[in-house]
Amino acid sequence: MATLRVDSLKFHFRPTIETSKYDASAHYLTVLRQQDKKAVDVVAIEVGANPDPVWLIEAKDFRILRGAPNQSNTSGLAKLVLEKVVDTRDGLRDAAINATDPTERRFAERAITTTNTRIVLHLEPYQGPATKLLPRNPAAGVLQKLKQLVKHIDPEPKVLNITTSRKAAVPWTVS
Repeated sequence: MATLRVDSLKFHFRPTIETSKYDASAHYLTVLRQQDKKAVDVVAIEVGANPDPVWLIEAKDFRILRGAPNQSNTSGLAKLVLEKVVDTRDGLRDAAINATDPTERRFAERAITTTNTRIVLHLEPYQGPATKLLPRNPAAGVLQKLKQLVKHIDPEPKVLNITTSRKAAVPWTVS
């Protein structure tokens, strides 16, 4: 079972999942980030499923704030996820051809050949008093906006947290 750490969250993937902490990959950091491209936190390929889905996972943990809240915290979050998904898909296509690390190149090749792209925003809500920028439970509103923005990529995106991911039929758990 692969485990990836994204900030304070640990994603535990089933053994049939190939994963990459995409926003920490050498190709992204040395090439794409220099072009101001954005990246999702994790790309996971479910091997052996039919069709093999590729999961694009963005994680936001508002339980721990590292600075003042800003507009992207909730109201701009769906748009930010869309931008990261689009840039990540473009970046995977580029890495499949140009990545210098053979492991990253092979992973990107597999990721771009899948026909089933799934988008997941893992959102741990803010635990403090509700504010306009940090409402108590923003998942429903973010999911509604996300569905509108990414329907051409994934008609059923998910917004999950530690509790809901266990019930969501995704091939990982989070702690």
